[in-house]
Amino acid sequence: MSPGLRRTAGAAGALVGVAVAVWLVLGPPRDWEGGMRWLRHGLALGSLGVIVFSARLMFPDTQDGTADTASDRPGHDGF
Repeated sequence: MSPGLRRTAGAAGALVGVAVAVWLVLGPPRDWEGGMRWLRHGLALGSLGVIVFSARLMFPDTQDGTADTASDRPGHDGF
């Protein structure tokens, strides 16, 4: 997947996740009881998962950045 398409998909997913989270905080009826309350909590956790996955799409974890840590440098004891 190209970086531009990946970032666009990540931004769109983050926007959807934030929109669902805001709707859950401000929009749904307050009289949700029983199973609907569990659905609301499931939607909240799902929107959090979508936001986290979108962030991983926008900013992928590459192995190139891990080799530049202080403990990997020669002559450096890591303190």
